Amino acid sequence: MSLLFLRRYVADRRGTVVLLGLLGILTSGINVAGWRLVGDAIDNGMRAHNDRRLVIDVAIYVVIAVFGWIFGAILIRGLATIGQLIVVRLRDHLFGHLTTLSLRYFGEQRTGWIISRMTNDIDALSDVLGEGLATVTFNVFTLFVSIIGLFLLDWRLALITLVVLPPTIAVSRWFQLRSAVAFADVRTRISALTAQVAESIAGMAVVQAYNREEAFRDEFLALNRENERANRHAQNLSSVFFPAIELCGVVASIAVLLLGASLHAGGSLQIGTLIAFMGLVQLVFQPLQELSELYGQVQSAAAAMDKIKGVLDAEAELPHSAGAETPARISGHLALQGVSFAYGKEPVLRSIDLEIAPGQVLAVVGGSGGGKSTLARLVARFYDPQQGIVTIDGIDLRSLDLAGYRRQLGVVLQDPFLFAGTIADNLRFAAPEASDEEVRQTAEAIGLAHVLRRFSDGLAHHVREGGSGLSAGERQLISIGRALLADPRILILDEATSNIDRPTEVLIERALDRLLSGRTSLIIAHRLATVMRADLLIVLDHGRIIERGRPRELLERDGPFRHLARELAAPSTEQALS
Repeated sequence: MSLLFLRRYVADRRGTVVLLGLLGILTSGINVAGWRLVGDAIDNGMRAHNDRRLVIDVAIYVVIAVFGWIFGAILIRGLATIGQLIVVRLRDHLFGHLTTLSLRYFGEQRTGWIISRMTNDIDALSDVLGEGLATVTFNVFTLFVSIIGLFLLDWRLALITLVVLPPTIAVSRWFQLRSAVAFADVRTRISALTAQVAESIAGMAVVQAYNREEAFRDEFLALNRENERANRHAQNLSSVFFPAIELCGVVASIAVLLLGASLHAGGSLQIGTLIAFMGLVQLVFQPLQELSELYGQVQSAAAAMDKIKGVLDAEAELPHSAGAETPARISGHLALQGVSFAYGKEPVLRSIDLEIAPGQVLAVVGGSGGGKSTLARLVARFYDPQQGIVTIDGIDLRSLDLAGYRRQLGVVLQDPFLFAGTIADNLRFAAPEASDEEVRQTAEAIGLAHVLRRFSDGLAHHVREGGSGLSAGERQLISIGRALLADPRILILDEATSNIDRPTEVLIERALDRLLSGRTSLIIAHRLATVMRADLLIVLDHGRIIERGRPRELLERDGPFRHLARELAAPSTEQALS
């Protein structure tokens, strides 16, 4: 069962788990012993007119009842603690594992689907482990201890009671097989709903701009109805299963009463023993009824665990070399040797050979889909090449410690992501140890002062997730400051100056001068002013380098770069070409 996978999260608490198990057995034994005392009090106390025996039985019953209450309270609290510990560790494990997966995994999965694993599925497990674990544990122990108690009390009545167990087991197995499929379908439908909601919220501006609200509402309604259908089917199965278990208990009680009456009439069974036996029968079937009521919840949790294991079983595509070390500070000599890469069947990069000296700036230009961003992702080691190697200071990037390498890597994207928090927090994101003075100096160095003047609290101004409330240029300036504060040895600028208004572009260009100084840099850009900063430029077309050289020299030739620069038709381009 997939829920057994959870044992690993309490491997260091085996002693506590064993102790709680023994406590569960003891608590269940007390309940069985209580009915034995009731039978003895009737037969050897009340019917025998032995007041002393009756008082002793009642006194013992009170004492063990008190201990049963204490042990039960400890058991429930202990199991709830263990359950929540499992949930916390599972959630930590799942999130930690997600951070190790490559960008390919996140590109293939819908964001809402992943969120559903972290929220809906974890919550389904939390419901069972937080509240249901004590119910399951106590009732399982009570069931087995009560069956033993039945045979110790009267083996003849015990046998007639167990006659109903085969149909009970058959019904349970029927429900198990069908409900597993039904509840797995429920989890899938919930995931689809969550994914659709997440996608709709993320793209709401586009949805409203193209008047697609009604279509998205219809899609949500269809998914919601499918979710309702899946839940209704699961509940229909439960509506058959639960009464069936209760019916088996009624049949068992009737059989015991009929046989017990016959044995009592024959003088081989005392009335107190029969009454105690009926109490134990209830102890047998009451756990079955409570477990059956909880069974649907357990099945839902099991289905959720299957979904979670699907994520945990996804292997990171970027293997870590055992014992790999990164030099304290790399020089930044970057080389690609025979590098080819494909997301699917069609290669995006083909046999790329490239070398960038420490501190040199490389510009990469080309048409859309030429492989520019893929090249940058290989340098950042978001992916590994299928053929060839990427080296840093002559060392295969796959042999370096990934975390140590990325601490010396800076990345500025076309659409930078800002996290909820202050502007200072976002600047400090890649260098959490940076002091307030270092953050302030970095903000001044990149010309962020004009942004801060808009806000009374300056660097302490809070921005919302994604940087909403800031312009694209302002977000880009903060992103550049973030990279500058991290002081990387290798810098990647992926369309960092695209879609920026001219005044902001001037600020960004000045910030880039400061950022590029002395760093091995890879620039992907469509703005000629940015490209002209490069020491070396390559033109990519369908994954191949079709031209390389110094930017100004290439502009003077009648080649791919000059034609590409003319197509941009930007004022800065015309000036450079004239």
